[in-house]
Amino acid sequence: MNISVMTVSFPLDQETMEEIKQLIAESETVDKVDYTSLLSVAELSDFFTQGFCVMAYDDDSDRLVGVLTSIDRIATLDFEWSSVVLPNVRRFGIGERLVIELDRNLKLRGVVSDIALLPEGSESGQQLLHKFGYTYDYSERTMVADAREVKLNSEVKVSHYTDEESEVVGVLVSAFGDTEEEAKELIAFNMQTPSRQLMIAKLQAEVVATVTIVADGEKLWVTGLAVHENVRGRGVATYLLNWSKNEANRMGKETVYLDVEIDNEQALSIYEKAGFTTVSNTHFYKNFNLEI
Repeated sequence: MNISVMTVSFPLDQETMEEIKQLIAESETVDKVDYTSLLSVAELSDFFTQGFCVMAYDDDSDRLVGVLTSIDRIATLDFEWSSVVLPNVRRFGIGERLVIELDRNLKLRGVVSDIALLPEGSESGQQLLHKFGYTYDYSERTMVADAREVKLNSEVKVSHYTDEESEVVGVLVSAFGDTEEEAKELIAFNMQTPSRQLMIAKLQAEVVATVTIVADGEKLWVTGLAVHENVRGRGVATYLLNWSKNEANRMGKETVYLDVEIDNEQALSIYEKAGFTTVSNTHFYKNFNLEI
């Protein structure tokens, strides 16, 4: 089998996107894994997405047989990537060739850090990552709830972010332990990306929380949900989760998705009580040798 490997920068054209979607559909049938989410397919044709795609073709049939997507979401040279190879050709070492080309591209771009996403149960993926020096870092659950109208009775008021930078920075620093610079970078990223809507929540006219919603086909993703430590335990997070169900329903979406670290027991409890259930687990592997 003759394989050609090539790298394409984002945004991807429609023909390439269709090839990737076809490969994903065939792989998901066998693996029962949501590669659409792992590969961040919704972002690959977005002009604002920073990163590249490594593609492997069978020269004899000119067919896409493997793909790796690598995204630098906040333009800080911190890349997140994942890959998939058609099940019936995995024995030909295509996955290894994709990672070799990834490594070449990361070095050319002056990578600061990179982290690999791996679906739970992928033993061959673990072996490949260990071969290239990646070490397990943490795991996340992907959770889902139905989009539906929920009655909201609260003093919390949700609105679009406008110019409340200092207040939102304070929330992010309090909730996530970010530096002020990291918080400002996240705010800028959300505001510069058309598919993302940065929201704020006020309690008694004070900004106490923030959340970002991202439209993705029939899904609405909830990300960056942060509540200031001064108001924890007052139902603000639950209110925002229910608000997101209403918003998804208003937008004609079917479901609301979110990711949460597996060891974040407090957040897991809140999400489960709000009606979110786990649909998959993803493991994150980091190349610590790249850290500076």
